[in-house]
Amino acid sequence: MTFSFKLSRRLAQSWVVVVAAAALAACATQRSITNPTPPDTTTNQPRPAPIGGYYASPTGSSAGDGSVARPWDLTTALAGGSGRVQPGDTVWMRAGTYTGNFRTAMSGAVGRLLVFRQYPGEHARIDGTLRADGTDVAFWGFEIMSSAPSGVLPALESRGARQKFINLVIHDAAQQGITFWDEAVDAELYGNIVYNNGTHENLDHGTYVHNTSGTKLIKDNVFFNNLAYGIHVYAGPTDGTQRNVHVIGNVSFNNGTISANYAAKGNILIGADSPDEGMQAVDNLLYFSGSVGENLRVGYTAANLDVVVTGNYVFGGATALVVGDWTNATVANNTVGGLAEIVDLRASPAGHSFSGNGYYRVATAAAWRTPSAAMPHADWQQATGLGLTDTCASTLVPPDTKVFVKPNLYEQGRALVVVYNWGSQSSVSVSLSGVLAAGQRYEVHNVQDMYGPAVASGTYRGGSISLPMTGVAPPARLGRSTPTPPRTGPNFDTFVVVPLN
Repeated sequence: MTFSFKLSRRLAQSWVVVVAAAALAACATQRSITNPTPPDTTTNQPRPAPIGGYYASPTGSSAGDGSVARPWDLTTALAGGSGRVQPGDTVWMRAGTYTGNFRTAMSGAVGRLLVFRQYPGEHARIDGTLRADGTDVAFWGFEIMSSAPSGVLPALESRGARQKFINLVIHDAAQQGITFWDEAVDAELYGNIVYNNGTHENLDHGTYVHNTSGTKLIKDNVFFNNLAYGIHVYAGPTDGTQRNVHVIGNVSFNNGTISANYAAKGNILIGADSPDEGMQAVDNLLYFSGSVGENLRVGYTAANLDVVVTGNYVFGGATALVVGDWTNATVANNTVGGLAEIVDLRASPAGHSFSGNGYYRVATAAAWRTPSAAMPHADWQQATGLGLTDTCASTLVPPDTKVFVKPNLYEQGRALVVVYNWGSQSSVSVSLSGVLAAGQRYEVHNVQDMYGPAVASGTYRGGSISLPMTGVAPPARLGRSTPTPPRTGPNFDTFVVVPLN
């Protein structure tokens, strides 16, 4: 896959200036996202059991019995502890670093997940890789990274039905952050933070996804600063029809910015050289610091069946939204803005439906493209017959700072907070009334410094808390030299609320 963009440096640099000057008198508003397809919390959701279960430790051994006093090493735990570990059990990973390339074929059973989870209040890390081949198994809460990335292994490889990967932190892999293969039927990525992955130009992404049967759910994750794309739902011409990948509620920003050579970059791609059907891109929050990259693209070279693109909030990049060849494409209620192209329609509009979308761009700019030409918004509406209820604000950014709060579906008290700081505020007020209980202790971390100092902490007394918008430096790339990605603060940042009790 190759693309090329010829953009002036002045245009790329002007994004920050425009955002900072957008609306000095703006007031903050807040929106909480309703999750449209929550997991089945009665049968499929792993449940914490900090007293029961088995234990693995970096100082454990194959001679242990999996108890707190005599934990296993991780290899033994992943092999089932000589038959002790059964469907429905939890293996708790104690604090410390587990070094190596790990693999497990262990399975749970339908409705009885086998869970490998970081012990509460501790920090467990795999310095290496993890491959999961079994079914009905969940991996939850720990870190997977590489201190010296080399070779061709992804950080995490999923090859089993009904697998769940929950609230992991995955970074600096030699290849993909997560490979999410066909065998992972009805599997789920939820709440993971995935960044700085990849050493092979135009090949390595935050997650690379195939799906030919069942439904894959990629929900409420954060992808940033990966080498090529953040979420790459793609397949070659001989891979067969790709089906039912639902990309919902994710945060994806500045992917491709650590690449020295690959010009296209992209936050989300759902498209392939083989046909797609049943695809969804819903309620995702996307951002590029400047005018390079494709922000959200649905459709690549193949003629596809159907896609739903609704409720996304997309700003920045060389093109904010690219729509390819679909028999049926529903594009509705999205908010889209940027300094360059807003919409690039790559095929005939027959079968497409655009409605209720709001654009932030000067309406007379040639920023809306048909297969033959770029043109102003009104001309594009007339030429395509699309989006007659769409609106164009004729400004480059909204007037008000936007705060999105996304409670975590698996851990009470945990949440993502995403801020588009259009009002150029030094701090923002964030209500956590739907996240934390009164009297609950908490910390808030910037996703770009997850294991660094908290940006806010305390005991929740109800109402709102204040978060700084000064930003942090992008996380260093481990074991290799790459371009330094842009600093997103104060214009945009993403935070994780972490409960302490």
